[in-house]
Formats: sequence, C-alpha cells, structure tokens
Amino acid sequence: MFASRDMSSVGTCNPIIGWFNRVDRVVRFVSLSACGGALTHFIERSIRTNFSRSNAMTLPPFFRWRSQRKPSYFIFATAIALSASLPTIVRSEETSETVDFPKEQWEIAGIQLSKPVKQRYSEQIRLTGMVSLNEDRLSHVYPIVEGVVDQVAIALGDVVEKDQMLAVVHSREVGQAKLELFQARLELEIAEAKSKVQQELSGNTNQLLDALRNQKEISEIQSQLQNRNMGEYRERLLNAYADYLKAQADVVRLEGIAQSGAVSGKQLLAAQTRRNADLATFQARIEQIAFELQSAVLMTSQAVKSAKTRVAVAITSLKILGCNESEVQTIDPIQQGESISHYSIRAPFGGTVIAKDVTLGEQIRRDKQLLTIADLSTVWIKADVYEKDVPLLSALAGRDLELSSEAWPGQTFHAKVFYTGEIMDEATRTIGMRAIAENKDHLLKPGMFVTIELPATATQESVQVPATAVQQYENETFVFVHEGDGKFARRDVTVGNRGRQWAVIEKGLAADETIVTSGGFILKSKMLEGLLAEE
Repeated sequence: MFASRDMSSVGTCNPIIGWFNRVDRVVRFVSLSACGGALTHFIERSIRTNFSRSNAMTLPPFFRWRSQRKPSYFIFATAIALSASLPTIVRSEETSETVDFPKEQWEIAGIQLSKPVKQRYSEQIRLTGMVSLNEDRLSHVYPIVEGVVDQVAIALGDVVEKDQMLAVVHSREVGQAKLELFQARLELEIAEAKSKVQQELSGNTNQLLDALRNQKEISEIQSQLQNRNMGEYRERLLNAYADYLKAQADVVRLEGIAQSGAVSGKQLLAAQTRRNADLATFQARIEQIAFELQSAVLMTSQAVKSAKTRVAVAITSLKILGCNESEVQTIDPIQQGESISHYSIRAPFGGTVIAKDVTLGEQIRRDKQLLTIADLSTVWIKADVYEKDVPLLSALAGRDLELSSEAWPGQTFHAKVFYTGEIMDEATRTIGMRAIAENKDHLLKPGMFVTIELPATATQESVQVPATAVQQYENETFVFVHEGDGKFARRDVTVGNRGRQWAVIEKGLAADETIVTSGGFILKSKMLEGLLAEE
C-alpha cells in the first residue's frame, strides 16, 4: 500500500515508475551507509531544489511522511528520489571512475576545490607525558645514628630551607663524640701552654749559654738575665761556671807564689788539674743543657701537634655524623648537660616535605627513612616515544618543548630535553625521553598528565594535499580530480606521511591538478552507488 501510494504521488511530479529496477540496490546502499542520516538530509535538500526548479506545486508526499513513518519507509522513498534527483556515475574501462555532479549542487554538498601544495612536510606530533619529581633534587632523609627522637620541627607539606632543622635525636654516639672533642681541646690547651713556657725557657737559657761561652763576669750575667725564667738550668750552669772560675783563680794565685818558691810545684799542678776538670765539667754542662733544651722544645711541639690531631679527628667525626659548625664550636658539658647528646637532622637543600614517617619519642635506626624532601621548583617530564618517531630523538636533545595540561587550559609550559633514551622497551616498543621544566609556581604536579608537542619537519619538499581530500575504499586510497564542469575522476594515489592537516602524495597526482578538498564523501557515495548499480 505504501509503495502504490508513493507511485501515484510521485507520478504526478516525475516519471518514477521506470526507476523501480534500481530502487533495491540504492536502498541497500543508503541503509548500510555509515553516514546515511547526513546523506538523506542532503538528498532531501537536493530534491527540494530539483522540484522547485521543475515548477512542481508540491513535493512528493513521502517527504511529508518523514516524521510519521518508520525510518525504513523513508529510506525506501529517499532511494527512489536519489535515482531521480542526483547525477549518475560513468564507469570507464580503466581502473578509475568518473562522477558527474552538477555545479549547482556543489554548495549544498559542500564541495571545494584546490590544487596540491608543494612544501616541506611539517607535523606537530603529540605525545602524552607525565610530570614526575626531579630525581636530581629529591632526598630521602635517613638518620646517621641510632637514638630516640627528642623533637620534630616540621610537618608534612612544609617548605624548608637548606640546613633547616627537621628533627632532633637523642644519641649516645653523638654525645660521646662531643665529649671526646671537648677533652681533646683541653689537652690541646695544656700542650700549647707547655710549649709556650718551654719556648720562653729555652730562649732565656740560650741567652745564658751565649754569655757563658763568652766567659762574661757573673755579675754582668746576673744583671742582664736576673728576672728571666730559666728553671733549673740557671743554677746548674752558674754553679759549673763558678767552680771553673774559682779553679782558674787558684791556678793564677799559685802560679805567682810558685815563682818565689813559697809553694811546691806539686800544689800548682794539682790546682791546674782541678781547673782543667772544672772547665771540662763546665763545657759539658753547656752542651748537655743545650741538648736538653732542643729535646724539650721538640717534645712540646710534638705534643701540640698530637693534641691538634686529636681535636681535628674529633671534629671530623662529629661532622661525619652531621653536626654543623656551630654545634661543633659550642660544646660545653657544664652548660649543656645531657642535651650535649642531641643530634640535629637538617635539610640537605630547600624544598617541600612530601613524606614524613617520624614521631616524637620514636626509637630510630640507621636504615629507617624519616622524611622525603623534593625541590618542586623544577620537575621532570617523562614521555615514551613510539618506534616510528625514534629518528626525531637525535634532533630533540637540548631543545625546548611546549607542554599543555587540561588542568590549566590556555596556558603553555616549556621543558628542555636532557635525555633521549638508548634502550627500547620490548613490550611497548617505545623509548623513554626526559625533559626538565621550570615550576616556580608549582602548577605542574608530579603524577599529572601533560600533552607534549614534538616538531617534525621533512628536509625535502613534497606534493601535499589537505587530509580531508584523501578517501579510502576497500584498502585503496584515492582522491577526486576535477576534470572540468561537473566531472570528477577517481585517482588512486600512494600516501606517505599523513597528519591531521596534510597528507604527502608520493605517487599518482601531479602538482598542477585540481582536486576535491571538501565534500569528497558525497562523490565517494555516488561512486559506490554506481558500483552497486552495476552488480
């Protein structure tokens, strides 16, 4: 009933009856088309135009039933109109097809023409990257000593500066090291004092030795060195010198008497012997005391050096444990008491506390992680580059990339590539790329996804067409070439690189030919209709 009503209605406007041998094929094409709705809308507009130009009073009734009948009925009716209203296809004996499409319908179908462009192929390759912590500015804080947490000075999320105190640990090891340093410093003070006294004593005694070697009068020596500190050396030297002077005076006295015969030669000889013996004793005493002075100075100097070494070792031990200079310089067991065993854990650099696992009074060990600090002023951008884009990596080293994030629409970030990877992941067939981005405002959060723009430009010019000009059917790629007036020929082509905007034509198309860049689907649909009609 529906078919007879359609035929009578249409018969008043156009000779539709002769087209029923094509309706079945067209209905199948329209109903199976993925864009059947859009095509049907285009057909309706075309038929409205066609019937208005044929001076028809009204459109065929089946168009008025569009909202009242099932979709299959309208598809059936639309197929009849398609056979009457739209142009036909001419199949040549060659491999290409030609479609006739009147110019008056180009605007309705959205058909646009242009010529291929010869230029360098350039495409923005987009990758999905992920923001991660800058591993060069990430610190997992562990204690160097064991002990009990006496103070926690920070909270999760706090921003800390370099060397800022994070926690205080009561450590017996640190306390003992500080006490050893305190004792070593005391010993150094004593050694330096002894060395100073010995240096003074040696200087004064050497002056006395010089005077005695020159055999100055004792009265003169006393006047010059009366208040000089010489210790026992003064007495020992002056006694020996006095004995020698007395023996010498006896010899002189006896020599004057011996000439007159008052004393025997034996007495004179005995006096001379004592004088020589006292002189030898005196000279030996000078040499002995000079040696003792040198030895004493050397020993006191070595004692100072040894004490300084012990102090340096104790200071180094404390610094190895992490004590800073102020803590090392202010050790005083009397004033500090038991707090001398406090060990301060400090920030290695400025950053944010992103993990905290320490509580007051907790017993800690060297293998327990207390805190994690990250410098978020810079972050890493990690991305996996697919195998087909690997040639780009060598050109990306050291270059700046543009980043965008859905969290901050309209805002662009920049990152500098510092690692382009050397090993391909066998599972994903990708190579890891790393870039570093400034993040002073902390807008890029670790774990956030970003879109990375990679510039890819060919070195040679090539024939390119808009990507919308390229059509596909049954694993074949083709474009429609405008042959003049309303004729369009299918032209099979070989496509190279293909992006969102441009496609490189490697074979099948000349740079001076005019092609369809928009509306090609309508021509493709007519081409497929013609192929179905021939079956």
